[in-house]
Amino acid sequence: MTTVKVMSIIAIVLFSIGFISIIALSPVNEYDLTATELENMMAALGLSIMLTIYGIAYSITCLVQSNKYKKQDQS
Repeated sequence: MTTVKVMSIIAIVLFSIGFISIIALSPVNEYDLTATELENMMAALGLSIMLTIYGIAYSITCLVQSNKYKKQDQS
């Protein structure tokens, strides 16, 4: 279970950084976007894609670990 604990701590930190970054990089005026705001939106999109990939890996790891411990409890 240490793998799940370490990955959950990393996920909490990454989610916090990602959430703050996405909120900070969102445009102020949605009708008149500048080049900088467009670049910030693309950066936020890239960050959210990376966090989604980490979330998928985290969920697969949790599933494997829970199945492993479930089989050990049944034996």
